[in-house]
Amino acid sequence: MNHQDIDRRSLMMHRIIAERLRARPELIEIARANMTRWNCPERGWWREWRAILDASTVSEIAALISLDDENTTRLRQSAPFAGILSPQEVWQLKREFKASLSLAA
Repeated sequence: MNHQDIDRRSLMMHRIIAERLRARPELIEIARANMTRWNCPERGWWREWRAILDASTVSEIAALISLDDENTTRLRQSAPFAGILSPQEVWQLKREFKASLSLAA
């Protein structure tokens, strides 16, 4: 799998996370808790996500993480949404994505 594939897989997973957030806005607290636990304000990505989480509605965050552009691809590489999907869901999505790559080849 190349880097473009990894970015496409991340986009797919974040679009599912966005759907989950739209259905259950309270799940944004998982991202906020991750940011608190990670607590590394010396990192640019941390400050950027902190600003997004502090200034945006859940709907705006869901829309943002669903975008397919260079800036959002960069943001997704350090996204604080771990825990919104279960480990089983993540592995299932990874398997399905890998299988889709095999079918496309």
